[in-house]
Amino acid sequence: MKQLRYFLCLALIPALFACSDDDSASNESARPDQIPPPQHLTASVTPESATVSWDAVAEAKCYSYTLDGGEEVYTTATSVTFDPLAPESSHTFRVKAVSGDLSKRTDSDWAQCTFTTTAKPVPVFEISIDKVTFSNVEVTVTPADPSMTYFCNIIPKSDYDSFGSPEQLMQQQVALIAQLAEANEYTFEAYCKAMQLIHSGVNRFEADKLIPDTDYVEFVFGLSYNAEITTGIVTESLHTEQEPKVKPSDMTFTFEMKDVTDISASVQITPSRDDEWYFCFFVEKGNLSALGDAGVIDVCLEDLNEHISSSDYETVIPEQCHKGAFLYSYGELEPNHEYVGFAFGVGKQGLNAAASTRLFKTEPFMTRDKEQSDDPIRIEVINFGITGTEIKFIPTPEANPFRCELTTLDTFAGMSDEEILKKDMENLWKDSGEYYVWSLCTGDFTLTRINELKPDTDYIAYAYGLSESKFEATSRLCKKILHTPAATPASAALRRLVKR
Repeated sequence: MKQLRYFLCLALIPALFACSDDDSASNESARPDQIPPPQHLTASVTPESATVSWDAVAEAKCYSYTLDGGEEVYTTATSVTFDPLAPESSHTFRVKAVSGDLSKRTDSDWAQCTFTTTAKPVPVFEISIDKVTFSNVEVTVTPADPSMTYFCNIIPKSDYDSFGSPEQLMQQQVALIAQLAEANEYTFEAYCKAMQLIHSGVNRFEADKLIPDTDYVEFVFGLSYNAEITTGIVTESLHTEQEPKVKPSDMTFTFEMKDVTDISASVQITPSRDDEWYFCFFVEKGNLSALGDAGVIDVCLEDLNEHISSSDYETVIPEQCHKGAFLYSYGELEPNHEYVGFAFGVGKQGLNAAASTRLFKTEPFMTRDKEQSDDPIRIEVINFGITGTEIKFIPTPEANPFRCELTTLDTFAGMSDEEILKKDMENLWKDSGEYYVWSLCTGDFTLTRINELKPDTDYIAYAYGLSESKFEATSRLCKKILHTPAATPASAALRRLVKR
């Protein structure tokens, strides 16, 4: 029985092998061919990127690729760029052709290549841009060679692009420096040193007064004191921010006219808010009609911003504008003229001042006819207080030139007018000698005191004609006795408006 089973098993072996061979032949005839893999893989590298390309495969619907075993990506192109990559880094790229009909042709095998990015070159100059605002930027230029001398500048990109090439820009800059040096009778080297146009080592500087919302180019190139360009140009781009706009205010004003003379007027101004700056002044009614409200504001802002351009907003605005209730007086008006007082809110726009409200106006008022005075020198008190004192002296021809002063009354305690005049002349000669003429005034003169006066104190404003050819008085003493108020938060807060 055992022999029979063994025989049967042996008999089955050829049959099994025959069946396997038939199936294999059948499967081989049914299996689709593979698409050939992409050939001639090449990599073009930079310090921070690589582009791999390969020959097209005719039967491929698209291509599948990976970088460093990462996610599989499909493309119909025969090249792909990787950016950014690290300098001097090695990578493995694989790509295969993808069949459009798997029943006929299968995807190809993977083809691969390896590549290494190049080293990042050390720049001749490194430019660092920091703290870009609408008008300023901080720039740091660092040369690779600390001993190299170089020139740097920042210009709008539109100006930079107007040059045909970087070489033309460099040549133009050098030619301009040479032209300025010659015009000022300097050598090229002496002018560059005087104006600090050529640098060495690290140069940190702030570029200001830039145009808001504008593209700029900071550029630098090697330049010797012999006007020789020693390197190519290196650039860095930046864009300034938009200029901040002034915040509109709901502040309003009420006015109450006070004293009006032939040359002066005072108006009590009460704003609805006491935490915002405002500007106030007087304007001839005819000029107001000609300029209009917007024109008056523009003229005032032009004046404010002229002061700001030579200083800064934070310094100028407290000097020329006001907060809270204020008695504004002005003493440079013309007799028998019609005027209008006005005020408008002021806020910061960029570096400059701008209107935060519309123009608010008083009713028109007329100054008086020119006043006649029996005194050789008329003393008109425009404003008098602990701060903001303004006193106008108007001489007759006989008392011109003249000497004027404001001091505490106790300086001349118990003295007659003749004694005051004599003592003042003695002190003047003692302090100035023959240079006393420098202290004389001619024509109408407004004396102001920026420093605070003593509170609750008697003062004397006085004047007299004084010859400039020989040291002697040409008129009697003219005087006014004034008294400062007691110190209060309100009086201490008064500010003087700098005259336009």
